[in-house]
Amino acid sequence: MGYCGPVPRIWLPLERAICSLSWCSRSFVDGRLRNAFILRPSVGGAASAYHGIRSLPHNRVRLSRLRSVRDSSWNFARTNAPGKLSAAFGIHESLEESEQSVGGEENGELTEEESDESSEVETKLKPGLYLVGTPIGNLEDITLRALRVLKSAALILAEDTRHSSRLLRHYDIRTPAMSYHKFNEKARRDLVLERLRRGEILALISDAGMPGISDPGSAIVRACVEANVDVFPIPGPSAVVTALVASGLPTDEFSFVGFLPAQSSSRQKRLAIAASESATQVFYVPPHKLVKFLDDCISAFGALRRCAVARELTKVHEEFWRGTLDQTLTEFKSRSPRGEITLIIEGVPKASQDQLVDENELRSRLKSRLDAGMSPSEATKQVVLETSVRKNLVYPLALSMSQKQKL
Repeated sequence: MGYCGPVPRIWLPLERAICSLSWCSRSFVDGRLRNAFILRPSVGGAASAYHGIRSLPHNRVRLSRLRSVRDSSWNFARTNAPGKLSAAFGIHESLEESEQSVGGEENGELTEEESDESSEVETKLKPGLYLVGTPIGNLEDITLRALRVLKSAALILAEDTRHSSRLLRHYDIRTPAMSYHKFNEKARRDLVLERLRRGEILALISDAGMPGISDPGSAIVRACVEANVDVFPIPGPSAVVTALVASGLPTDEFSFVGFLPAQSSSRQKRLAIAASESATQVFYVPPHKLVKFLDDCISAFGALRRCAVARELTKVHEEFWRGTLDQTLTEFKSRSPRGEITLIIEGVPKASQDQLVDENELRSRLKSRLDAGMSPSEATKQVVLETSVRKNLVYPLALSMSQKQKL
């Protein structure tokens, strides 16, 4: 059996059934009859195949086209192969009976509920900007809706067209693509808005995950909102959630920090804020900066705070390393990690270490440092790292003890 062109999957069950009628050398391609292959006589199976097609709501909207093709086939057979009809007559009757019996409907009409469900699937896309989530590693992690949007769009805005071309080729998506990244998003803004105002459908994708999350996208979304242009999110994979749910750390509350500033002072300030929060903290870390980042985290969070390093998510070499911050630092000092890294650090426990360390112990730790000549802030920092007691509880105590020493 050789096809003369690509055949949509919707036609295959009925095509096999009608192929069993054995009287012509024709095939169904894009809903029309064309010469393609020689049929062989067989009886049975047509009614069940037709029934199978009708049982799927999104296929049933095309039944009128299927019936038209079937009737054309029988007319052709009566004209060109009348001697073969007797062998297949039972199949034609079975098709008619199945058509009227499924769901108790006459003439294959859809119920109101099924019609609404079908129309929802077949509805044309509205003009606007579509934010399409793409795989973060495994190409199978993409939704059917995302593929439909990418194939229907007039233009795809891609963070890196060369990187995205692999995904587009894999799914035979031939929509034109244009680069859209942090270095040209301001220059592209007016062009994108102009096309959107003309009523076009544009899709925005990043190299991996959802656009706008540590990737270009938020600026053009703001511009669209200000210009009253519709924006449609098409949900997809996210390294944040993927890493978090498998980390083994609390997921009831979390803060996504993303990439930290390159400047050391700004990075330290942001880590200090994160270290005081009870929510689980999620960071993106370049692989070549992981060791330095962990060292900074130990200074801010303390060596005993639990963490998880998620590396190469959904890829062949996916890895989760779980332990305390000092254990993790020791591990990754011994090897050079590769690939995208998401670091998850637990927040301050809600039961809190505040209740596990009594005031006498805090005073003892602070006194030894104050006696050594440390300032109240320096002594507080060290005690907080050792005990994980909140700074706003330790510092007033250190300040009070320092003032009494001076008297």
